[in-house]
Amino acid sequence: MSDYTKSSKATSNDLWGHEAAQGGKTRAVRLREEEEAKGALKVKYSGQAKGPWVPRAIKKRCGGEFNVQRNDAEEGAAAAALEPASASAASASVSAAGSSSWNGAADLDDLADGDGKEARVGGDAKRARVEAPPAAADRDEVAEGAPRLAQHIRSSAKFVKVSAMAYGLLEARRVTEANAGAFFEVLAAGMEDPYRLREKEMRVAVRKLYGAAIERRHLFPEECQLQLRVWRLHLLTQIELFTDDNFQFSRACKAVREAVETLPCIYPALEPPGGKEKHLSEHERPVWLCAIFDCVEAAMLHHKHLWAKTTVDIVVRAMVDRRQNFSDEQQRTLQEWNARVKGQQIQRQQAHQQSSIHAKREQTAYERKEAEWHSADITTAKGGDVQGGNIDNWMAKQGNN
Repeated sequence: MSDYTKSSKATSNDLWGHEAAQGGKTRAVRLREEEEAKGALKVKYSGQAKGPWVPRAIKKRCGGEFNVQRNDAEEGAAAAALEPASASAASASVSAAGSSSWNGAADLDDLADGDGKEARVGGDAKRARVEAPPAAADRDEVAEGAPRLAQHIRSSAKFVKVSAMAYGLLEARRVTEANAGAFFEVLAAGMEDPYRLREKEMRVAVRKLYGAAIERRHLFPEECQLQLRVWRLHLLTQIELFTDDNFQFSRACKAVREAVETLPCIYPALEPPGGKEKHLSEHERPVWLCAIFDCVEAAMLHHKHLWAKTTVDIVVRAMVDRRQNFSDEQQRTLQEWNARVKGQQIQRQQAHQQSSIHAKREQTAYERKEAEWHSADITTAKGGDVQGGNIDNWMAKQGNN
């Protein structure tokens, strides 16, 4: 009877070397001696091959040939093959890190491609971008790209995108005293339509770009400083008026009213004390008139709210006292605003009177008698002194009687 015809327990013990067989050696020892005799590598531990450890997935993929020693020539060739790949990867990472939101003429070409052109379909739909030649040392990309930026920022459809590019130039300190004059043309082109800032989707872009430019006003030439001060009122203050916060609205209206008070009144008697010292010069007034009028017009849009009525009334009254500074059309608009303000004031007064009348009509008999006794003087029987006719004295008199 052979070894494999034993019981299951005996066979299991024999396979794992628990029973001795030929010559007192276990089956595991005999199998190991046979492998060593065939020339196989010695196994230090059961199931572990000699050499460096390799993951099982890689070992299966490569056929288990990890115990073969590589010579120096093969290692040198492998290192030489890896060097170009690593160099290309490093150059790609450097180029990616050096990229910014402003890529010069390439970004402007993308804006030009979007002007009324239909999208192509197919393999030739995307046009390969031609890389711009490297900029020379004395080349100013901001000054060269400013005319094209000014052209695109005039479009309302592109304003948000172009304003973000212009803001990126300011934040990256690409705008200097040398090219600030050219960059100012971009800002002026963006405000050729000042009513666009009243659109909700435009306000953030306008405030971000022009607020950054006003903070860096020292970069711009002297002839641009006046316009920057006007933009602070015309743009930033007007945007603050579009709010439902009454504190912010009152603060913005105060800035508008202070700008209005720099204009002369129609009658000298209406001038406040020291008002003439604040008046603008003759050549500065035309620049401020449009900005002041637009801000008051924006404030009038909130006159429908009860919390804004009193503040707007004060600003409109100051504008009416200085109406001669504005054009005929603007004066007609001021008259309409003044009539609306006065009409609502009369309505509020009448409503207050009506409320008091209705309150009296709705009083009970006891409340009416109490009001009469409050306004009457009575004399007590004891002292004879005259006291007020409140309800306590009336009850005291009733007790004495």
